[in-house]
Amino acid sequence: MRVVKQIIYEADTEQEAFEKARKKLGPEAVVLSSIPVKRGGFLRLFKKRKYIVTAGILEEEENHKNFEQEKRDRLIAFQKLLESTSAGSEPGEDDLWRLANNFSDAIEFSEVAVDLLRDSCKMGQELDDKNTETEGLFAVLAKGSNDISENQICELLLQRGFDPLIAMETARDYFPTKDDKKLDEFVAESIPVVGNDFISALGGKKAMFIGPTGVGKTTTIAKLAAIFALWHQKKVLLLGADTYRIAAVEQLRTYASILEVPMEVVSSSSEIEKALNKHNAEIILVDLPGRSQRDIVRLEEYRKVYDALCPDCVHLLIAANVSYPTMVDVVEKLKIVPYDAIIFTKVDETTSLGDLFRLTKTCKVPLSYITTGQDVPRDIEVASPNRIARLALGLERLCDNE
Repeated sequence: MRVVKQIIYEADTEQEAFEKARKKLGPEAVVLSSIPVKRGGFLRLFKKRKYIVTAGILEEEENHKNFEQEKRDRLIAFQKLLESTSAGSEPGEDDLWRLANNFSDAIEFSEVAVDLLRDSCKMGQELDDKNTETEGLFAVLAKGSNDISENQICELLLQRGFDPLIAMETARDYFPTKDDKKLDEFVAESIPVVGNDFISALGGKKAMFIGPTGVGKTTTIAKLAAIFALWHQKKVLLLGADTYRIAAVEQLRTYASILEVPMEVVSSSSEIEKALNKHNAEIILVDLPGRSQRDIVRLEEYRKVYDALCPDCVHLLIAANVSYPTMVDVVEKLKIVPYDAIIFTKVDETTSLGDLFRLTKTCKVPLSYITTGQDVPRDIEVASPNRIARLALGLERLCDNE
């Protein structure tokens, strides 16, 4: 069985969930999952039980079933590779190929589970319960109430790690509009993004990824390649230009092998042109070597690849768990290549997104994606202003089990 149509929505009761599924998808619709959550309320009281429902239409197709089994096997092997590198040590070439070809202990789970895994982080979240008083005030803000002062708004932003000047400016500008919109909606208006889905957020056919060492470029490219190749069934080409680190090239090559997409190592403009002509790719992802933002000589290599490739979009990767001065230093020093978008990685490794909001507000470069862990392909999201604003304000969590 495969899901040929799928929708996610909210319902008050399980019976209403079933009726909505039939109304939206027709008499053949089935409810695939129903997850209870609590919504609304005030000061942690009077919350109502609702259901986040996934419904769809199932269809038999043997070929699709075989394809899905292969897809699941590849994702499991892919996950093992990422887990093997998450501790900070680089695996040897033999280890990479062994993992790439060993699917013997693949876990059996349904296609519905795969789809839910991909979408689970987008479900509704509960308010942060670390501080009862703070939670109550944020609940007021979430409802758009006028029973709160400008100073209280500023105090809440400071508690969430916002820069003092940004917190004061935001509170001052929001206060006159607080009766008309919620705080997270107001904050979201200041967060520019590239697109609202994975394809549009890429910014075009040819995408180049740059950033400092250890920011997670290869892992991020691997996640995007998995999504484009497996979920969207696009013809993906991976280009590796990290000729200084053989292990990094082999890691990317192994990812390509698992996903069954071509991968080419390039080191000159002629090799780039040859690779592009050789493959009829719909999406081209270019992995460049990580460079310290202070290594000006090595950064010149970025410019050479940029001139040879003429990418549609350059994504600058910045780790969300570094200090704000470091973020600014990366943004300024890597202007040697005219980047078009920012990807914030390691969002799961920071306790506050205040600096993220501050950087987007000051540098005015749109966000394309955020990464939230090592799981493939779940732990990467299209940058959504509303999602990021709610995460920054503590009105949402990354995952249900946090």
